[in-house]
Amino acid sequence: MNRENVRDRLIHVIAILAEAMNRIEEPEEVLEYFLKTCMEATGADSGSIMLYDEEEEVLVTRVAIGLNKDAGGMRLSLGEGVTGWVARHVRPRLIDDTRTADDYVRIREDLLAEVAVPLINSDRMIGVLSLDAMQVGAFSKDDVTLLEIVSNLSSTIFVKIADNRTLRMRDRFHRVLLEISRILPRSLSLQEFFEEVMTTTQKAFRIHRSTLFVYDRQEGLLKIVASVGAHTEESLQVTYAPGEGITGTAFQNRQAVFIPSARSEPEFLNRMKVVNDNLDLGFFCCPIFSNQEVVGVFSIFTHKQELDPKELLEFLQILGSMISQAFAIQSLIEEETRPFVVENIRLRQELSRKYQFGNLIGRSELMQELFEKIRIIAESRSSVLLTGESGTGKELFASAIHYNSPRKDMPFIKINCAAIPENLLESELFGHKKGSFTGANADKKGKFEIADGGTIFLDEIGEMDLGLQAKLLRVLQEKEIEPVGGRSRKVDIRVIAATNANLEQLIEERRFRADLFYRLNVIQLTIPPLRERHEDILILVHHFVARYAKENSKKIEGITPQAIRLLETYDWPGNVRELENMVERAVVLSRSSTIDIDDFSEVLAHIQVSGKEKMLDLAPARKEPAATAAAESGSLEANLLPGADLDDLDGRAYDFVIGEVERRLIQYAMKRTRYTKTKAAKYLGINRNTLDKRIRELNIDY
Repeated sequence: MNRENVRDRLIHVIAILAEAMNRIEEPEEVLEYFLKTCMEATGADSGSIMLYDEEEEVLVTRVAIGLNKDAGGMRLSLGEGVTGWVARHVRPRLIDDTRTADDYVRIREDLLAEVAVPLINSDRMIGVLSLDAMQVGAFSKDDVTLLEIVSNLSSTIFVKIADNRTLRMRDRFHRVLLEISRILPRSLSLQEFFEEVMTTTQKAFRIHRSTLFVYDRQEGLLKIVASVGAHTEESLQVTYAPGEGITGTAFQNRQAVFIPSARSEPEFLNRMKVVNDNLDLGFFCCPIFSNQEVVGVFSIFTHKQELDPKELLEFLQILGSMISQAFAIQSLIEEETRPFVVENIRLRQELSRKYQFGNLIGRSELMQELFEKIRIIAESRSSVLLTGESGTGKELFASAIHYNSPRKDMPFIKINCAAIPENLLESELFGHKKGSFTGANADKKGKFEIADGGTIFLDEIGEMDLGLQAKLLRVLQEKEIEPVGGRSRKVDIRVIAATNANLEQLIEERRFRADLFYRLNVIQLTIPPLRERHEDILILVHHFVARYAKENSKKIEGITPQAIRLLETYDWPGNVRELENMVERAVVLSRSSTIDIDDFSEVLAHIQVSGKEKMLDLAPARKEPAATAAAESGSLEANLLPGADLDDLDGRAYDFVIGEVERRLIQYAMKRTRYTKTKAAKYLGINRNTLDKRIRELNIDY
């Protein structure tokens, strides 16, 4: 090529380098651009830049053009070859014919001339620029002068850009470590901590995959407990023995290892099938400690980094110490919570026994058919919709379905949709991320995430807001939840919903989504009200009497037949819940070892008001004073008001009739208790002051 004079060429090269400095931010790119420019300015056929490693006292090739593959990883000691000579003496050297130079390190046979100049910054040698040509005497002293000037300028540019890069990287390190330090206090699970930390790290650096191994003492193997990245099920079963491969060696030697090229490392076993002919990755492996003892290893695969390997190694070692800290925290928590875990297992076993089908109470034909259906659907994964009046025991049936299903060892989460305000229900169900709304000071798991793998019971589903119904539909369809302010994640949940409302009517009123109804209504179970299965009352009463007698340390031998007939006559609008409350009250207040009809005064009062008293044969159960009082007062339903009088009560019939009923009920109670107000108030289930007040207001003469 035509040569320009030194001055013109120098101006040209400086202009090119100045332009490059304005747009290039990475040191490696500066070196490559600098080398190309020098080759073009001198007509060189090949070239390289080697930087000096002060710790190892060697020159390491950082950029090479026109040389063979071996030149890319070449290392020279000071004084070795022409390049090493230049580095030792810190002055340029020109070789017109390489065949006459005894210390020339020949990389290509056809290279016959070489020029090498030191790279100097602030009187410190940082490396050497070497250019080669295939023609003898290809370089001149003018070329040496040009390269010396340009090399010094380029060295300054390189060092400044490298320093800026180091500052940027350290800033990035600090930001990542700050974020990780925030994760550590709020995460009690080692697996969750590792996954969140490595996800954060992957966003900042070019990390391909990361894996956490924990040592299994019983089997003597390192096993995977957490991973981030595209792992296959097969790769997650990979294990290492101590001393086996890079992973086992890092564990055994208690030292971190970094390999720039996993493919070229003989000790790298590649059991996870990550590295192949088309993909070469760096590999880092760091031991995890707990109380000075090695308990595991964490490893990552990295793409080619713009980071200095030493800087990356230092950062990853810090990361390893944080993971060690998380491991130690989890070990402490496990130690502290072990008694609770044992107790939890015991309670789960107790719940499983409690909710066995044999423990569900009901001998009526309706209940036997229902039990048979539950036995069948418990084994399935389908959604279940429980309908029925309030108090029929829908939650009990939901529990029975869960604790007799394959999910019985997983969480069973109950939530009442009507008991939580609408503005909080979404966060309660699906969780939220810190800062997603005012007051969200920390991440919170929702009920669906907590129930992952188990069952969630949504009571009063008809009260759910339409917007939340759409989110619930997504859970049922896609098996996916989306926390407030967070990303979607997959969950494995069985949904059991319950309602005492008519959902089909709510659909017509546009208060419930039809598509959600059909998703929930895969299996519908209707729990019959207690009034439709009076034959179950006897065994329910005996069950509740035994339970509450034991809870209250009372000796109750049984319940009279007359009391049973009384309870079987009542319609029980509150269903089993009302029956249970009545029996509990009777047990607590009973002064006898046998519960009698007098212990259910409230039920008796309702029956008397409703006109069903004639259906009962209560004479054998009545004590003499009570029987006399009843005879004197007469039945409450008898001739309460003449029909003609009702026509004259327009606008005040309700108050008049209710007042009359209350008047006669108080008179009956007073006579029954021989006009003892305290006993009468107790019989009526009201306060003594309330009784006095009503006697005055109703002008009752006793």
